[in-house]
Amino acid sequence: MQKRFVSVLFVLILLFISPISALTPPPSLESQVNSSDFIALAKLSNVKESKISSNSISVTANVEILKSLKGGKELRQKFDIAFLIFPELFGKWLKAAPQEGEYILFLIKKKVKDSKGVESEVISLYEPHPYAFREYNKQLEENILSLIKN
Repeated sequence: MQKRFVSVLFVLILLFISPISALTPPPSLESQVNSSDFIALAKLSNVKESKISSNSISVTANVEILKSLKGGKELRQKFDIAFLIFPELFGKWLKAAPQEGEYILFLIKKKVKDSKGVESEVISLYEPHPYAFREYNKQLEENILSLIKN
């Protein structure tokens, strides 16, 4: 009985870890552009990070949209974001909080339910969150605009 429990526990751990470890390769830019509802040149400021465990960091920041590249009509010009970072899972992508500065920010629409089961739609960071940020440069912006036009 105990051996079966250990086997079941091991399978559950593998099922939990497998999808996470599969997230490490970054998406292609084309995939990211196609999967995002909003893409914007954004300025991050007031970035704060808090270590919440040995394996995770909580990050908050202020976002100011400088230029909309895709779907910008619904996007507020200023808003706050909060997310978690798991440094050991995403290779070179976002091992620490992003520095203050300009980034291309990828966002999605996401359906959520409140405690009463009422469903609504919110704007959220691209998932997985480490891939929601790319350091800004003019060439990246041009590549994104080219992909959006096609």
